[in-house]
Formats: sequence, C-alpha cells, structure tokens
Amino acid sequence: RDRCRAGRVAFFFKQWGGRSPKSGGNELDGRQWLEYPLSGGWRGGRMRVGHRLRAAGAPSDEDVETMDVGPWAQEKLECIGKYLAAYTTILRKQRWIKGYLYIDAFAGSGLLKIRKQAKDLSQQSLLEEIIHETKFSDEDEEQYIPGSPQVALGIKHPFTNYVFVEVDKSRIRKLRTLKRKYESPNTSIEIKNMDWNDYLSELLQHYDGQWRRWRAIVFLDPFGMQVPWNTISSLAKTKAVEIFINFPVGMAIQRLLKRSGKFTENERKKFDLYFGTEEWYSLLYKKSQDLFGERVDKDDSSRDNLVKWYSERLREEFRYVTCAREIQNEVGQPLYYLVFAGPNKTGAEIAEKILKKDARRVI
Repeated sequence: RDRCRAGRVAFFFKQWGGRSPKSGGNELDGRQWLEYPLSGGWRGGRMRVGHRLRAAGAPSDEDVETMDVGPWAQEKLECIGKYLAAYTTILRKQRWIKGYLYIDAFAGSGLLKIRKQAKDLSQQSLLEEIIHETKFSDEDEEQYIPGSPQVALGIKHPFTNYVFVEVDKSRIRKLRTLKRKYESPNTSIEIKNMDWNDYLSELLQHYDGQWRRWRAIVFLDPFGMQVPWNTISSLAKTKAVEIFINFPVGMAIQRLLKRSGKFTENERKKFDLYFGTEEWYSLLYKKSQDLFGERVDKDDSSRDNLVKWYSERLREEFRYVTCAREIQNEVGQPLYYLVFAGPNKTGAEIAEKILKKDARRVI
C-alpha cells in the first residue's frame, strides 16, 4: 500500500483473509482501500482516462452510487460505523433482547464516489460543491467509500434486522444486490421503496407493544428538511430507539432563512412542521427600531443558537443527546451537524466520544 501511494498507483485491498469476506474484514489503518487504475493508454507520461480496468473484486458501475459525494461524507460514515460496531457488540450479549434493528431512512446504495476538490474553490458555490459534478484532469485518481448500507452490513457483529428505506427506484436494485450478499439465517434484510415518513407508521404499527424486547438505531441522513419533528417525537416515544441525525444547517436550513425575516404563510408552515413549533422565528430573528420604524433582522449568531436549541429539543424527547459534530466542506464551511439522541445513557456516552474524536468543531 505504501509503495503504491508513493508511486501514485491505485491500491485495492480486498480482505485480510479467512473463510468468508467478513472473516477478517478489509480495513487497513482505519479505512478501506478500494482504488483501481484507469486504462486506455499512456500519454505524456500520464494514464489517459478510458475504460476502467478492474482488479478482482473492484467496484463495477452498477455498484457505485450515481451521485458523487464530497470527501466530508467519509467523516460522517466513519462515526456511524464505529458506533454501530460498539452497539451490536454490547447488545449481542443481552439475552433478554429478541432482536435489534438498523434502519437507514435515506439509504442510497452501494459504494459512493468521492468527488475531488475543485481546482478553484473560490469560484464554486457551496451548493455546487454539494450537487454538481466537477471535471478533473487525467491524473486525478478516483476514490470510493462504502455507503451507509454497506457500512452497517460490514460490521463484525451484524444486526439481527436491517431495513433500508429508499424512494429512488434505480437504487433499489443495488440494495437488493447487497441483500443477496449479506442476508443469512441470522440476519434479515428488508428493502422498502417508499417515503421514510410513510414507513415510520408501518414500523411503529408492526412493533407496537414489542419495544420492551426490541431495540433499534435509525440513521436519518436527509439532504434537506425531510424529517418533520413529529417523526422524531414518535421514535422517542418508543423508549427503545436511538437516532443519528444529520441536522442540515449549512446545506439547507440557512439557505432558506431569509435575512429580512419575511416569509410567506407556506414557507413558515414548512419550518413549523420541521421544528415542531413556531419558536424558531423568535430565536433567529430580532426586532429593532431605526429611523424608519420597526425592523426585523436575522441574528448573526443564528447558526450556533439553532444547533443548541435543536439539541435541547432532542433532549426533551429522548433524554440523552450528544454534542453536535460539525461536518465541514473542503474550505471549512459548515454543511451540517451530526447528532446522536437516545434513551440510554451508556449509548450516549459512547457516541459522545466518537463524535468528539478528531472533530474540527463541536457544539
């Protein structure tokens, strides 16, 4: 691996060895190495981009998520993976538990291709960094990381039950490939092609009255404000569900909060539904007087205040909440905050340590 890195050669590490792919895992120095070379001939001492020459076990196009992600995604998924591994290690020893679920509310699929840093970040908006592909020169290497379903399935001690919820039908086929690969007599995998909020009603109805012997982790990783507060409140009421939630302040909420404080009725209702209250407005906007009378301005400290307030609301529902880990883009701008909430003190303490470790900023 070190010689490959020094020589700018792609390095694909399949596994440590054993009777099955999961026996020894495939992490090396805390990460997976799934690089592979680009073929098509040489030009000026550089490899020309053409059809991919794949090593045995390297990802095919159908395994790779169609939407690229920024390098910050790896930071988030590493936190999730570490907690899931700790969670199942503890619960597998609790004989009174009938089963424990991992529920991925916005599952995506397969592997994720990490988008490379743009050559001139000053000319690229934050929204473009999140959504649009960036073109790179021939010498840029492609890197892949496992998406959240594969992270959850690849832990040493699997969950008894997995549920992957995804509205995009094109991703369902890829999730089914993972199901065929990982499902076993001791591990059930369900794939739901539906909206997450619709699935919640199905989940709560199915496990109604059974939460004394079941436990669950729900990963809520939306791109925007798709998780209304009543969804979070319903999960908290089970007293058996923990959540990791992406609170998308930088990449969604702040962009919709107008500096003038003037919103249409429908715009305000959207925020009311998301936060579960109208209090957000008085938190974020302050009234003052000037020569022209009363005016409303957005508070300059609104982002941090919003994260703290949202965390306190989570604590009122779940009891235990961790710090909020700030996930930043390449130029240090905050995109969103990763927060854990749950009914169990031990779980929150473990999650707190994971979220704080190597974090650039927490709130």
